[in-house]
Amino acid sequence: MKAADILVVCTANICRSPVGAAMLQNAVAGSGILVGSTGTHAVTGRRPVPEAVEYVHRRTGVVLQGEGTQLTRRRAEAAGLILTMSEAQRTFVAQCAPSSLRRVFTLRQFVRIVPWLPEGATFPSVVAIAEAAARCRALIGPDMVIGDDIEDPYGAAPEVYQRSFSIIEDAVSLTAAVLLSRVRPRSEQ
Repeated sequence: MKAADILVVCTANICRSPVGAAMLQNAVAGSGILVGSTGTHAVTGRRPVPEAVEYVHRRTGVVLQGEGTQLTRRRAEAAGLILTMSEAQRTFVAQCAPSSLRRVFTLRQFVRIVPWLPEGATFPSVVAIAEAAARCRALIGPDMVIGDDIEDPYGAAPEVYQRSFSIIEDAVSLTAAVLLSRVRPRSEQ
């Protein structure tokens, strides 16, 4: 299996991260960017929850595939950009794979950082845009109003799934737009 350029991480890898990864992969289709997902405490071998499968299919037409997989140091080190659903997961990834520290962000944090990237700059790879974003991290600080965590809807009411997945979809849409406009396609490299 080829290493993902972007790794989307949540806790169990059956809810938020599969939604984020599937929607991001759909949004960057044709760019050559590969997106995968994993969990810090994955329910290995389990399919995504029905709410996640239904949401992704309704919003993109894509049938959500895959099973829960555990984050490993190797997967984290191989990814060019790692997007987590919470600060705790970001910390977990950094502890699991210290060399990935500059490439790991919460999804919301990454979206808040990208406007600080040098205006008009393009990047030769996902790794390069992640490293540029890391240099801008100190400029934004933490979000003191809503925070950077995306609520885990697992086992909650349907409206919690909807709210969480909508936040993920909005952040993924912005992330995809930045990647498509600022990372040079592999064919141009």
